[in-house]
Amino acid sequence: MSMHEHTYPSLIDLLFRSPRKDPTRIASESQRQLRSLLAHAYENVPLYRDLWRRAGVTPDDISSIADLHKLPMVDKEAIVAAGDDALDKTVDRSTLDEMSTSGTSGRAITMRRQIREMRVVRRSYLRSLFLNGARPWHHSVTMASTWLSKKKGLFIGKVAKTKHIFPKDSIDQQIRTLHEFKARNLMGQTGGLYLLAREILRRGETFPLKLLAPTGATLMPQMRQAMREAFQTEPRDLYGAVELGAISWQCKRGNYHVDVDRMIVEVVDTDGNPVPRGQTGQVVCTTLHGYSLPLIRYRLRDVASLSTETCECGVRFPLMNGVQGRINDFLPTPSGELISPHYLYHIFDQVGGSPVKEWRIIQHAPDRLTYEYVPEDNFKASALEGGMNVIRERFGAGVSVQAVKVDSVPMTPNGKRTCIVSELDPDSIVGMRPWDVDAQAGMSDALAEKYDVALK
Repeated sequence: MSMHEHTYPSLIDLLFRSPRKDPTRIASESQRQLRSLLAHAYENVPLYRDLWRRAGVTPDDISSIADLHKLPMVDKEAIVAAGDDALDKTVDRSTLDEMSTSGTSGRAITMRRQIREMRVVRRSYLRSLFLNGARPWHHSVTMASTWLSKKKGLFIGKVAKTKHIFPKDSIDQQIRTLHEFKARNLMGQTGGLYLLAREILRRGETFPLKLLAPTGATLMPQMRQAMREAFQTEPRDLYGAVELGAISWQCKRGNYHVDVDRMIVEVVDTDGNPVPRGQTGQVVCTTLHGYSLPLIRYRLRDVASLSTETCECGVRFPLMNGVQGRINDFLPTPSGELISPHYLYHIFDQVGGSPVKEWRIIQHAPDRLTYEYVPEDNFKASALEGGMNVIRERFGAGVSVQAVKVDSVPMTPNGKRTCIVSELDPDSIVGMRPWDVDAQAGMSDALAEKYDVALK
């Protein structure tokens, strides 16, 4: 199949037709699109042809989406190692555009795709905002990477009223931009929006918005609460990745709808086999309209589950439950137990308020951690030490936790802020599989109820 025969959804399809299309029809169309993609990848992309041959499978063995588990998974490392072999060999390289991932979930990579494929990715974000009430004539602000600021597209660039701010801008500048532009909608990297919300509240202010859409990192309950109070609206979480676009997003009823017209989302066990709906596993995605650099059974290292519920909001896409965190967000203790990222956000709950403005915890080894922090104006060393003792107690005797004061917590090159950094390879740690153990290890029932966290 030549490149010009490939089909791509239009803006009208993405915004209006697909979300209300009969699910059986979408499944049929996705299955047809999948067969075309697999045949294309096997014929034109050396990475997949060689990988599948070694596994003893061909596209003819995949008669339906249910057979996808027969194919090996890939990840960022595999794409990087393959180099040009991950690309469609028939495509003129000079026609490809580039976008880079941030590297917060592992190694950063640069994705090369044709502009039509980039457009589908961008429009997936636009759809999540549109179906939550955003309109072109609203004043909308984005806080994200340099890449996003340069890739607005014709419609956004010429018609929509948008402004871009960078997470590295000072908090004063960010707040000033919101006021001067009279923003009604705000979309941005979760960590950056959380810090902005905290500063607005610290000043005793609020900035009411029509729509707030955090993305790019797990939205912890503490983050959601601060954003809700600062911006006077319920955050509509958007789960996605630069290389994939929107994977799922919260509707007005708070449910996460999966972009099933654009991709196939699996939740699988360690061996890549699908787990039942409602059961936790790792997220694996296959994009249906990416031919120049296909992502087929692309492993994200995120921990989530597909939902058995339905939604009455009018969007007919199936649901998934909120992402619990990345695999590397779950930190192992020397005894082999996993600590949930939720736990690490609440270490100061019993010491009369958080003594830090910003923080991140780095795990160098199961028994060695560094806690970097920017002190609050009313910083109390005793409160900080109380939190460190909570960590020490939870991780066990003999664990080293070093608290280090910093001027600011560094961001990734793409402007993301991440609070949990693991230097460990999850595949090398016995039992480091969040879906095999209690994902909320160490959090009491009372604390879980307070922050609306579902204990398994």
